[in-house]
Amino acid sequence: MSRPRRTAVFGGDLHKSARDLAERDDVELFGSSGHTGQGELRRFSASLRAGMIDRVCLVLRWAGHSEVEAIRALCRAHGVVCELFRSVGAVRRALGDPQRAQ
Repeated sequence: MSRPRRTAVFGGDLHKSARDLAERDDVELFGSSGHTGQGELRRFSASLRAGMIDRVCLVLRWAGHSEVEAIRALCRAHGVVCELFRSVGAVRRALGDPQRAQ
């Protein structure tokens, strides 16, 4: 049996602004360094390198320029789709309702 697809959402203090996304089994949240510290970028990088992430939703409003560049380079190197969004709301719309997908 193959593992379920996982989407990483990176940017901001997502545990506050995206609590509803945190409840989804197919999504993992990573806060930006300015909001949560450097550990989140390292945790994201380790998950990506381990093949645990299939898609990245990068919230540009909250991610710093160096973070955006690093994340996009990591995604390219590992063949993972990296989509850019202006807000968490746009990410919610792109991910859709998991109940409708079943």
